[in-house]
Amino acid sequence: MKKSFFSQCLCGIAMLFLLLPGVPQSVSAENEKTLYEGDSIYNHITIRQAGSNRCMIFGRHRDQRQTCISLSRPDESVFEYTAMMFIGFQLLPNTRNVCLIGLGGGYIPTVFRLHLPHVRLQSVEVDPLVVRLAKDYFQFRSAAGHALSITDGRQYLRRNPDKFDQIWIDAFNSDYIPAHMTTREFLELCRSRLTRNGVVVQNVHNSNQLFDAQVTTFRSVFSHVYVFEGTSSSNSIIIAAQEPLYPPPRLCGERCNSRIGPIDLARESRKFDPNPRIRKERILTDDYNPANLLLNRK
Repeated sequence: MKKSFFSQCLCGIAMLFLLLPGVPQSVSAENEKTLYEGDSIYNHITIRQAGSNRCMIFGRHRDQRQTCISLSRPDESVFEYTAMMFIGFQLLPNTRNVCLIGLGGGYIPTVFRLHLPHVRLQSVEVDPLVVRLAKDYFQFRSAAGHALSITDGRQYLRRNPDKFDQIWIDAFNSDYIPAHMTTREFLELCRSRLTRNGVVVQNVHNSNQLFDAQVTTFRSVFSHVYVFEGTSSSNSIIIAAQEPLYPPPRLCGERCNSRIGPIDLARESRKFDPNPRIRKERILTDDYNPANLLLNRK
């Protein structure tokens, strides 16, 4: 029987969504196999593989990919947002040390190990099972000059007075937001742990009201807040600084390396949005923080 025009449109939209890189995608493909499934004290975790792509999935019900690597090209960014986070090196090309909050399968540390061996990387992951699975299934290993702490990211920054050129926050997924790492007080802590021209780089989802609240909260703490908009996903990258060395849109460009491995920094930098459409939301604080409610409001 011939499909209606409406049905054909729905099918087309569904296929387009599944093909978009960087979007958390359904894992119901017939050629996928489950390699691991279990619970930690923080997450229900599943590891599945389709072809050369292996993914770690958090959550029991949403069943969506949160971190993936290509086994054949482990430095290739499967998701758009992971490549976009490296824009931080366009704002501060002489970065010497980075603190990464959120490990996942270890894609970002892998890029540092292969292409940025001179940069000291401090990774922080709250879930010890995530660390073990990253090692067992995602080829994650610490390189010389790289360190890993298994603790809460906010507690790590509070207890350690070290300062970083960049602090990357990638501890969120499409199911759940660690609310204590969305507040003004947390961002003030991050600001206190930055070097003079240091930047905070955070991955966010831009299709909900939490995005508006997060940008508003960043603007209450930092003098300069920049939004880079994903072109093939619902991810954005927020970059904030007090005294940026190379603010957008005049990033360091040809004065810096234009690539980090397969990541084209010039292309990612062009995703800068000088006038992001931000709806009015209250600043998130330790005393007022409906982060997970806002996450589900489109």
